[in-house]
Amino acid sequence: MAELFARDTLSSQRWRRRLVPNQPFIIGRTTLAFPVAWDKQVSSKHAQLTWNGAQLEVRQFQEAVNPIFFNSQPESTFWLKPGQHFVIGHTEFLLENTEPSFPLPHRSPKTEVTIHPNEIRKAAFRKTPGRIELLTEMVSKMTSCNDHEQLVTITLQQLLEGITHSNDVVLLEQRTRKDKTRFVPIAWDSRDGLSTPGGSSQSLIEHATQSEMCVLHVWSNDPMPSGSDYTQVAGHDWAMCIPLKFQLNKSGALYLSGRRAQLKGNLTEVELLQDDIKFAELVGSTFANLSRNLALERRQSQLNQFFTPGLLEGISSDLESYLSPREADLVILFCDLRGFSAATEEHFDRLIPYLQQTSETLSTITSAILAEQGVIGDFHGDAVMGFWGWPKDTLQQPLGALNAAQKIIRTLAGTDFLCCEKPPQAGIGIAAGRAVAGMIGSRDQVKVTAFGPPVNLAARIEGLTKPLGVPLLLDEAAKQFLQNDPSIPADHFVRLGNFRLAGLKNPTQIYTVQPDKLAWLSEYMQALACFEAGQWAQAIELLQQVPVSFGPRTLLLNQIAEHHGQSPAGWDGVIERRTK
Repeated sequence: MAELFARDTLSSQRWRRRLVPNQPFIIGRTTLAFPVAWDKQVSSKHAQLTWNGAQLEVRQFQEAVNPIFFNSQPESTFWLKPGQHFVIGHTEFLLENTEPSFPLPHRSPKTEVTIHPNEIRKAAFRKTPGRIELLTEMVSKMTSCNDHEQLVTITLQQLLEGITHSNDVVLLEQRTRKDKTRFVPIAWDSRDGLSTPGGSSQSLIEHATQSEMCVLHVWSNDPMPSGSDYTQVAGHDWAMCIPLKFQLNKSGALYLSGRRAQLKGNLTEVELLQDDIKFAELVGSTFANLSRNLALERRQSQLNQFFTPGLLEGISSDLESYLSPREADLVILFCDLRGFSAATEEHFDRLIPYLQQTSETLSTITSAILAEQGVIGDFHGDAVMGFWGWPKDTLQQPLGALNAAQKIIRTLAGTDFLCCEKPPQAGIGIAAGRAVAGMIGSRDQVKVTAFGPPVNLAARIEGLTKPLGVPLLLDEAAKQFLQNDPSIPADHFVRLGNFRLAGLKNPTQIYTVQPDKLAWLSEYMQALACFEAGQWAQAIELLQQVPVSFGPRTLLLNQIAEHHGQSPAGWDGVIERRTK
């Protein structure tokens, strides 16, 4: 595992961050994940770095004022190997490729102290000078964090600062694999800021986490007999473990170890270390609470991308159950933008403006869905899927999908986009039926989606909007559901034909919405009936009375022309679509 370790050579400020292969990041004075706020010689955004699994590429931004020194020479682009470092201002950046040791068996302690966290909080410090001030400073620093890694860094530093005879501090996380549970080091720090903590005591961690108690072990300084199966961390003769629940109910622990405290006054070594337990528990509980708050804020921010606030109001504390995948009667809306793929190929030199335009247009679509109490499902490139009927069991907004679709069409047609000669166009397909909807993913990453027959059908129906030249199409089930609303007139929907869509076995009756009374609509409906009955000569005569601009007219005439004006043997009136 590779880490970047940054330290201020003029103070004790520092951090270390785990590196993800092939994931670029930026270091600078104001960057969120890799901040160097203590050094004014570091620009707001100074350099972009990328770890490829073997080396770290460093590229300085042109706008960065001060140079980056690598091997004592100013360099703007270079590669760093583990063990090497570079300098900006008075800050040193060291690339490390090390792993801390996993918990190991230790010999039984000479002294063990086990205290319930509630009892620790009730007890007063025996030796208070400096503790209260440090705790006040700690709370101020920790509550100002808006990033979990930054919170972890400050927590570990505060523990080392507050417990002066501690050498190492490790944050462990419980992980289960193949029915075997173990505690894995996920972050650590040491007194010198550079060395990697040694192995922690497996028995101490197990005792603390299983009992949910704060546990202190003090070992004897006597040397172990040769051939012993137990380990001893060089120079460390005490350790403590504080069990934690951090982020969204992750189980873990804080583990501190160091050299025996020098006794002062009438305090015994255990009494002095009990003060340290209290300090560590206060820091640990503060960290755990703030960590959960950050995780909840992040989860809420993620959920706000998918839900309108009204859908999340009144949720019980069991959010996982409320949003868990389950079957429901859904109305699915699938909206795809027209012409953006071709435009990016034609104007590849203007990808950034087109990306910005696509983002703005997608925001218009998602806003319309959320405004009608819908849920944002997957994004498929420049397409958006929204749905109604979940997480609430009943469809609270029966016309939500239709209203959202009409708003999208109206808004896009009237939007002035600088990068296109014409306003953006969208095709929208709506289908209804039984499907599965829910939130899937990990505690930290959220994805809300729906899957099932109506989802596939809505996407296929959307694909039909292009050959039909009609921006909004629905299936029979969606039309019937929407007609249950008393405000919808009986003639609001117009049937366009019976289609067997690509990849689907059963035919689908396709409808659109009649925005205005159309004088020629009866001629089209008669023509469609003649077409489906195989009376194609009469269908052609009637279609001549329908405006050329009406796309379904052209599609029917093309179908007739493909068969040279004669309906084929076994004709059932179903139009086959072989492409999506």
